[in-house]
Amino acid sequence: MSQVCESLINDYIEGALDMADLEEGLASIFDALPNGHTDAQSYLQSLYTSDKIDSNGFTQISHVISKININATLKNSQETDISYFAEDKTMHLTDLSDLSPGNGTDDGNDKTVIVRASSSGQEIEISEPSISMGEDDSPMSPKIVENPHKSARYENLGPGVTLKDRFVLLEKLGQGGMGVVFKAKDLLKVEAQDKDPYVAIKVLTDAFKKYSGSFIALQREASKAQRLAHPNIATVYDFDRDGNTVFMTMEYLQGKPLNQLIKEINKKPLKLDHALHIIEELCSGLAYAHEKMLIHSDFKPGNCFLLSDGHVKLLDFGIARASTQTDEERENTMFDPAKLSAVTPAYATPEMFAGMNPDPRDDIYGLACVAYQLLAGGKHPYNKVASPKIKELGIKPKPIKGLNRRQQKTLMKALTVVREDRIGDVEKFADGMRTRKSHTKTILLAALFVGVIGAGIGYKPFLAFQAEQQLYDKIQLIKDGDKALMIETIWSLDQLNPEQQKIISVGLRREIITFYRDRIRSVFRPKEGLYDYPQAQNLLTQAKKHYPDSVALSTIEDQVKEQRDRLMNSLISLYKRYFNAKKLVKTPNGEDLITVLPLIKRVDPKHYLLKDKALSDLYLSESEKLIARRNYNEAANYIITGLKLFPEDTRLQSLNKQINAQFQN
Repeated sequence: MSQVCESLINDYIEGALDMADLEEGLASIFDALPNGHTDAQSYLQSLYTSDKIDSNGFTQISHVISKININATLKNSQETDISYFAEDKTMHLTDLSDLSPGNGTDDGNDKTVIVRASSSGQEIEISEPSISMGEDDSPMSPKIVENPHKSARYENLGPGVTLKDRFVLLEKLGQGGMGVVFKAKDLLKVEAQDKDPYVAIKVLTDAFKKYSGSFIALQREASKAQRLAHPNIATVYDFDRDGNTVFMTMEYLQGKPLNQLIKEINKKPLKLDHALHIIEELCSGLAYAHEKMLIHSDFKPGNCFLLSDGHVKLLDFGIARASTQTDEERENTMFDPAKLSAVTPAYATPEMFAGMNPDPRDDIYGLACVAYQLLAGGKHPYNKVASPKIKELGIKPKPIKGLNRRQQKTLMKALTVVREDRIGDVEKFADGMRTRKSHTKTILLAALFVGVIGAGIGYKPFLAFQAEQQLYDKIQLIKDGDKALMIETIWSLDQLNPEQQKIISVGLRREIITFYRDRIRSVFRPKEGLYDYPQAQNLLTQAKKHYPDSVALSTIEDQVKEQRDRLMNSLISLYKRYFNAKKLVKTPNGEDLITVLPLIKRVDPKHYLLKDKALSDLYLSESEKLIARRNYNEAANYIITGLKLFPEDTRLQSLNKQINAQFQN
């Protein structure tokens, strides 16, 4: 049947079918083949990847596939009366999806509901695990084969069980389609007398294990999350297995997921500044993930966690996808999270329903929906209608009381269902949502201070107020894109007093860290021939002086050191090879010590190989051999090269005088 589907698409591309015929043919195939739309979308993606179809053709056919699938899903969901569909849940595009209006609030605990339809479409199976720690909501992924001799030990995995003789499970925190999350005590931390010995452990569920590749799925989630070292993203420590129990260790979070908070604020709305603070932190974490070229792909309240101290963490990058992928990466990827096809209808874009390539704007739509709920007392901007139906129904979000015109405009632009019209950058959304000080308030405050001065007091405080306002104005100009002012501000930061430094470093934290990151990349990127490691270290030192607690800078430092170690190992290996081959002078292909040694010096100016006596001895002995054979020109080349590397070597100096005397004779 999939071959028929491919033939229809090929015929349309070649002009043998018109759009109506294509739509009719695909609809009949999808009726007979429940997963037909997934096969069609995969085939279409392969055509686009191999350049057999352009972007316009891809989008056109993809919309047809999506339209047929959505219409079929709507028909099924209208025929099936299930109260679970009012929940905020992650579903699969091959499952029944709730595309009808909900009640506008987050009921329950942002639960994952796995809905499977039979081939007849008459019977369904629903599982409803609860979520409290942002567990992966993606039940689709492949199967790990159980070893019957080892599985009995953890058949009833739960409190009291110890994994790897280290992690004692204490209590179950929640469950999603992919894993069960436990609170656990790390005995190694206890032994080290750590004041906080607790961790969270995600263990693969039995239901998820039946899919081939589930081990790889969890490993990939851990790997992706470990790349995201940021204060607003939950930290993942490690990935491991004990027998047939596959698990991931994460930081233990105390607080509540945002879907629970949103349920609570139906009765008691958040204050505007509190809601904006949460939105700011969500933006910070998501922007960092996008910097690392990862799209979350399931941004919703249940995947955001409000800590007891007021900070926010993003969770569950289980189906996160790279925003760019090279041909080589596509060929080497054995597990593709795109195959999960998981969406949460109330927070997914039309492109996500269509199975199109991930885009940062998909996450921004989900972020904007969550932001709206935080600001509007828990109400969803579209009453939880799925995005493919919003334009058709003509639904528009209501303005939110308390926001200024700029904030309203930013939020509405991020909520548009048309990808091309949506805000494309998280930082732009965050900037648009920030509260800016009113000029009227500034004028009134200035007038107040003038009055105080007129009374003969408070002149110094007024000057301090003016200086502070100038700093805030400077921060805003830099955020608006004044790069020259930013460079000037960073280099003059040490000249400011501690209070002014604090204002600048807090107000421009992201911008300054990004500036140093880019500067480091401009001097040390071995793959692009940039080897100035000392300068990179110097820049890191400067940055960490302002942000000693920055996880992002620590990550950059670790990455730079890892690149440096890998580069030095390679250079030392080349050095030894060329030394043993006695490649002491310049060769046309650059395979010689004269090429390697300057690179070693750029990476580490004090490296011991730069003063290797064995090398100077080799230059001397090889020069003497050439002189003995009366090959004076080549001997001179060896001596001159040796003196460039070892200018204070008296033996080479003496030999150089001899060779010069020989030429004079």
